[in-house]
Amino acid sequence: MLVSKDNQLNNNPMKKSIIIILTLLLIVTVFSCKKDKTDDNNNPPNTDNYSSVDNFFAVNASPIQNYSINCVTGGSFTTSNGTIVSIPTNAFVMQNGSPITGTVTISFKDIYKKSDMLLNNMPTNQKWNGKPLKSAGMFYIEATLGTQLLEIAPGKKLTITQPLNGLPVDTDMQPFIFEILGDTINGWVAPPNDSLGNPIDSVFWTANNYVFSMYQFSHNGDTGTWGNTDNSNYFSAYPNTTLILHALDDPDDYATYMFLIFHGTNSMVHVYRYMSDFPDPYAPLGLECTAVAIGVKGGKLYSSFTPITITNYLTVDFSLTETTTDAFITQLNALN
Repeated sequence: MLVSKDNQLNNNPMKKSIIIILTLLLIVTVFSCKKDKTDDNNNPPNTDNYSSVDNFFAVNASPIQNYSINCVTGGSFTTSNGTIVSIPTNAFVMQNGSPITGTVTISFKDIYKKSDMLLNNMPTNQKWNGKPLKSAGMFYIEATLGTQLLEIAPGKKLTITQPLNGLPVDTDMQPFIFEILGDTINGWVAPPNDSLGNPIDSVFWTANNYVFSMYQFSHNGDTGTWGNTDNSNYFSAYPNTTLILHALDDPDDYATYMFLIFHGTNSMVHVYRYMSDFPDPYAPLGLECTAVAIGVKGGKLYSSFTPITITNYLTVDFSLTETTTDAFITQLNALN
């Protein structure tokens, strides 16, 4: 009589026990793998691996877009954020003043949201004093022919038309250029003056746009120029006080960076460290903001978000907790 394999298996207690054990092990393994995909709060595990906070910025900064322009005929392009860059004929020369021909590469990126300001590590601090500016949008621009940085030809200007993004026109907006000096004295300054003492660059406004006219580049080393349309008077309506942000963790362990993101206005400032504190001597009294700290330790990302209403000589403690890039950016975007 023939016996099927199924019947043989059913009649063999040893084989049945082995299969049951293997099945249980498989179930436990699958369950364990699924459990490892989330923590107790159902968040995904932290798979980020950063060597430093600067590395975090480098990885998460807005990408630079490259555009090709005929340097003789000029042209224009519009970014995904709605910025229009217009380039006149024969707009560029070599750094020694020699004329050029051919195709020029324009490297460009634009930033409007406070979250992107932080992710690009481009705060709205004025240089030297660190006072905050209210921004209508910032941009990076670089013109190259091959590997050679170019200058704007005398008498020519680039026009960067920035959208209002649903906000009312602020007639106090002015042009600013970002200058870098060493590791700490960085920030926005008014552009240089012409022979009559007037700023070379200018900003005017229409019903729908700010128009930044750029007459010369301000190279930082071998990189391009950062421009910003800012109101430097906005925060002068508020008395200054000193806000101290006190780290409960050792900032050396995390190489902690600290920023203030203001509520209700487009401003995000870097608060620099002194000892284990992060003092801001130009905190605008009465305004609401969120102190955002970010650090890296052991390749992992750490952060804290602390809502603050600025009162006179306020000290606020903060402590970093491990997070993921996705979770950090979600919290950051909520502050826009």
